[in-house]
Amino acid sequence: MSRTRSTDDSSVLVERTAGLSAALGAFVMVSAAVFTITGTMGIQNALVGAVTAILASFHAYRTGEHRSPSIVLAAILALIGIWIAAAPHVLGVDRSLVIGINGIAGALIAILSLAGVYGSLQSSNATASSA
Repeated sequence: MSRTRSTDDSSVLVERTAGLSAALGAFVMVSAAVFTITGTMGIQNALVGAVTAILASFHAYRTGEHRSPSIVLAAILALIGIWIAAAPHVLGVDRSLVIGINGIAGALIAILSLAGVYGSLQSSNATASSA
């Protein structure tokens, strides 16, 4: 009984962190229009934010429906979060608002996704030990 509860708790952790990552991805996507981020950085935010929102939404859906969180999806989302945080520096943007938005949103996405990796590992370990 406790192993099933542990598996469910881990799945809920992954589902919620993926959902929050999807919301942050949507925020990054619309930040280009709301905060008038133009040029390459605006296009990058719109595209990478949309990809993050779609992947994280799919991850949350898959975890909620099948109770089988994906370590690979969570790891990809963590890498995308790191890219979002680093993109203003790589692309040479010096506007402090853009650096702040991308830095905070990217760091949160990466942290949430790493928590999702942890939850996925806990879920797979609990499933393997109950079998």
